[in-house]
Amino acid sequence: MALIVFRSKAAGEIYMFAETAHRLLEIIGKADTPRGVVTAEQIPDALARLVAAVEAEKEQQADAARGREDAEKRGDASAGERPISLSQRAFPLIEMLRAAAKRKVDVTWGV
Repeated sequence: MALIVFRSKAAGEIYMFAETAHRLLEIIGKADTPRGVVTAEQIPDALARLVAAVEAEKEQQADAARGREDAEKRGDASAGERPISLSQRAFPLIEMLRAAAKRKVDVTWGV
């Protein structure tokens, strides 16, 4: 599995599996390229998109949890593993984007 490294003068490096990085880049509206940049001017929009996607997923998970609880009460469901959420995967990049926004610096990525 390939790794993608996110860098910014505002934070330490973040290493992500390529699959996760590509998903996050898609959410923030960036092309799936081996290298790229989120400019300081683009960061507020990228951050807003990523946070909105995380919030939408949280709502979906809450609905699913209520459905599982109802099914368990009826004896219809078994407890299953919960996958790693978008929130958990996106957290480091969200924090980097926030730090970069405060310092008005770019965030880059590459192999």
